This record gives sequence, C-alpha cells and structure tokens, in this order.
Amino acid sequence: MVVRNFHFQLDDIKKELLDMGKQVQKILDELIKAFSLFDNKVMEAIIINDVFINQKELELHDKVTILISTQQPVATDLRKLIVVLKISSDLERVADLAVDIAKQSKRLIKECLIPYQDKLLTMFVLAQDMIQRSLHSFELSDLLYAQKIAVLDDKVDFLYGELIKDLFNTSKQHGIEVGQVTQLAFIGRYIERIADYATNLAEWVIYEVNGKHFDLN
Repeated sequence: MVVRNFHFQLDDIKKELLDMGKQVQKILDELIKAFSLFDNKVMEAIIINDVFINQKELELHDKVTILISTQQPVATDLRKLIVVLKISSDLERVADLAVDIAKQSKRLIKECLIPYQDKLLTMFVLAQDMIQRSLHSFELSDLLYAQKIAVLDDKVDFLYGELIKDLFNTSKQHGIEVGQVTQLAFIGRYIERIADYATNLAEWVIYEVNGKHFDLN
C-alpha cells in the first residue's frame, strides 16, 4: 500500500510537470504571435506573468524534496524524481528567456526588425517545436524520439550563425543603428538558448530511461 501510494504521488508530480510544460509552450506560442505582429501589449503580459512559472517550479521542487525525504526512493524512482527537478528548472529558464525576448522586442523599431523577422521566426518555431518534442518524449519515456532532437538543434545553431552574418553584412545598408543590431542579436541568442534547453530536456529523458548521461549537442 505504501509503495502504491508513492507511485500515485510520483505520477501526480509528473502530470504537474507536464502541465508546467504546457504553460511554457503557451507562452512561446503567444510570444511568436506577438513577435510576428509587433504586439507590445502581449509582450508586456508575458513579462508580468512570468511569476506564475517561477512559482510552479518552486512548488514542484518542494513536492519532490518532501517525497524524497519521506519515502527515500532508490534506483529508477529516485532517478525519475531527479529528472523532474532538472526539467522543471530548465522549463523555468525557458520562460525566463521568453521574458528576455519580450523585453528586447519592446525596444525594437519595427522597420529595423522587418529585414530579419522571417529568419528569427523560423528559428523561433524550430525552438518551440523542440520544446514540444522533448516534453512529448518525456511523457512517453521515448528514448528514440528524444535522440532526434539534436538534428533540430543543429538547424537552429546554423540559422543563428546566418543571422549574425546578416546583421554584420546588411544592417548598414538597411540604415539600422548599432543599438538595434544589438537587440536583434540578443533575440537570436535567446532563441538559440531555448533550443539548447530543449536539448537538455531530451538528455534528461535519456537519463531517466537508461540511467546514462548522453550529450546530444
């Protein structure tokens, strides 16, 4: 009965983590739409509402800590709880990066964004897809699905490199000031970091399934 109760609590914690993941995905979806429409009101809402993701991470950490201290799980069960801690922290950082993108986007002049908007949006959609895929692999404990995330990460890295080249090579001809170029470069970097965190999530899934640390980067 004690073991059964423990696994019920473990399942509930996993569901809460997946709910947190859905909230982060919703934030990214709203941010992409706001970025494409240059909607600063939505950007501001994303910045203000970040506190809810922070709180969710703290709640999950508290529940995992209590479960570990009271039940003293071993082997596979302990590994699952550790992965919850790691993934929740990474998701919170993804939400922080979304806030950083929103803040930088609010400082952009629309005319300066237009020449680079399509490339940034392509990166953004890929990074968002990586988060979704990583969470899906976690939900199903799907090792093979998680391993495929690295291919998408390479694509985001390539696009980020191309963005930086474009900024250096074409910003002057578009009449874009250095400050605006810096904002665009930061946004690209933050999107690239989201993709990195998506890769981290996939690596934690691999660790949960087979107990081995595997670098997908």
